[in-house]
Amino acid sequence: MTARLSRRRGAVLVTGLVVLRMVWDAAGGACPKMSVAACIGVSAALVALVCGIGFGARAVWLGVSTARAVTDLPRQQCDPALVAAARSAGLSRVDCVVAAAPSAFTAGLVRPRVSVTSAAVTALDPQELQAVLVHESAHVRRRDPLRRVLIKAATDVVFFVPALRWWGERQRESSELAADRSAIERVGRKAVAGALLATATGGAPSLTAAFDAPVAARTAQLLDDPIPARPVPLRLVLLSFVGAVTAVSLLMCIGQTALTVLSR
Repeated sequence: MTARLSRRRGAVLVTGLVVLRMVWDAAGGACPKMSVAACIGVSAALVALVCGIGFGARAVWLGVSTARAVTDLPRQQCDPALVAAARSAGLSRVDCVVAAAPSAFTAGLVRPRVSVTSAAVTALDPQELQAVLVHESAHVRRRDPLRRVLIKAATDVVFFVPALRWWGERQRESSELAADRSAIERVGRKAVAGALLATATGGAPSLTAAFDAPVAARTAQLLDDPIPARPVPLRLVLLSFVGAVTAVSLLMCIGQTALTVLSR
């Protein structure tokens, strides 16, 4: 297994060096009036500009589509006990969503709000429900819905840098662990564990679910076990390098083609 992993890393590294060499050669031909370094720099800046525009458009689309999905959910009047528990957790308002699965989520980019399904109200005992609400309150304070939309938009647009997606997953895990710590401090480990067990398979709406995965790391924290550090894999670093170099090279090829056509 170790030998196979070493061969894969070596293959990725060689591929990256080959691609970098191709970009360097292409830069000399694509930018005859500029230095190679300047040509690569301009191309990289253009790639960043295109990604920035795509990131903004993708973030807006995700925000709008998520807001519509949450707005379309069937709602009912909240039980007074749920309203009282929400105020105790530091929430000024909570919505009750009609659903058969116990779940809770925080949605809203500018003014995030917490929603709890009707099944969660009946399935959880008061302490577990309080743990869920304290957890969601932490997401509201951190503005995690906005962070998640921005991270998802970035990883969707800059798909050729897989290390960015890995970083996004670690950020999501970190936000869940932080929210769990708030609930543990307020309600205790037993209530948080019961809520996690009941809602981990609850099937909360996509893009808005908060009290869900990653279960493994959260379980370790509940058991007070050390959460092992997970540095970014070298494979992802090398693949991200190759992806970035390929994107710059592709833009230079497009620029060279455009200059050739215009010069005719």
